[in-house]
Amino acid sequence: MISEGISVVTHVTLPGDPARLSRLQQVSPDLADDYMTLELLAAGLAGIQVNQQKALWSSPQPSADPMGLPAAWTAGVKRLLWRALEDGSRELTSHADVFRWCRVPLKRWPLALRIAQSDLELLLIENGRPSAFTEQAAQLHLSSDPEAELVENRCYELMITVADRNGQTERDVQGNYVHLRGFLTKYAVASDIDLLGLIRAFPAKDANGQPWVKRWFMQCYRALPANGAVVLSFCDGCGNLLTDPCSCGTPGCAGKPVIRTVATMSEYFAQNRAVRRFFYDPGLAEQRIFAALEPAFGERLHLWWGMDAVDAAIDFENTGKMGVGEWWAADVKDHASATLLGRSFRWNPRAASKRRILVIAQHRFEQPGYVDDLTTSLQGRVQGVEIMSEAAFVAAALARDGRQSR
Repeated sequence: MISEGISVVTHVTLPGDPARLSRLQQVSPDLADDYMTLELLAAGLAGIQVNQQKALWSSPQPSADPMGLPAAWTAGVKRLLWRALEDGSRELTSHADVFRWCRVPLKRWPLALRIAQSDLELLLIENGRPSAFTEQAAQLHLSSDPEAELVENRCYELMITVADRNGQTERDVQGNYVHLRGFLTKYAVASDIDLLGLIRAFPAKDANGQPWVKRWFMQCYRALPANGAVVLSFCDGCGNLLTDPCSCGTPGCAGKPVIRTVATMSEYFAQNRAVRRFFYDPGLAEQRIFAALEPAFGERLHLWWGMDAVDAAIDFENTGKMGVGEWWAADVKDHASATLLGRSFRWNPRAASKRRILVIAQHRFEQPGYVDDLTTSLQGRVQGVEIMSEAAFVAAALARDGRQSR
């Protein structure tokens, strides 16, 4: 079994023993930061996965590490080695040990990790692949890890380009962005017929005569052959394509398999894993909020305002300009780790609304300890931002609009 040889230790929560932290700081100022260690390991796992995928089609990229492992992974393992020595371990921590640990919850690691209580059940590797927590943690470290690159970055860049090249005014560009962003959150699977529709809607072409929107689409989706209509199994809760008949793997989803027919000419397309992780799955909470608010607010509800500066902005008085009249702005998040979310969260200063709200997906908000850990990690770093569940945000917005209409 995967868990053999791993003993359970008593874990401590933040801030940790001062004497131990002082000793670790003598080695490195940030060595006691176990979240940084987890980010390094996560970025390393993401890099390993990318290299494995590249190896299927080309020669592996050379690595400075003699074992061929990404620098981020090696750095994370070295930090764990120091931590093990500090904890009094008589055995050296090996790469194989850490790979084994990654497959069990953090609370079962044989080190007293200094992490929040709500993160103890998280894994770095789940079902043989980097977990959602790992991919989110890796994202925090990508800017300093050249070996790790997620599809998400290129997808976003091309989406901005498509919106810009097909619009004449700022309003046009924003409308184009909302159309494309909405497409990603509605179509886990698309057909070649859907692609033709996008090309008609966004005809601008690059220097080689290829529609920009096709370049964006092919970056976000992988092609699969079909002959006419194709019958596929989807989750009726989140809409994701099912590869595992027992589970969709979407956090917080309790949907069941349903069979649907997708009309095609010769092929259909499934979203790349990174696009699903960073656009589609988090977008489920956004779509629920939009669906609840649009009937009441109509054009006063601005989706992905300011090219995604915030996910939702409400113009209660219909002034048309953020900062004039009463505006609420919401940044919707669905992160596995409350502490890592708090460490990375920034409010975009362009969203100068009266109320600034960090909206947490309902299944995360209801997780014991999640909001407390998020609040702790945000203290002293972000001012004037409220934390709400998606249900509370919808209820508050509708109630405020109702009072205003009287």
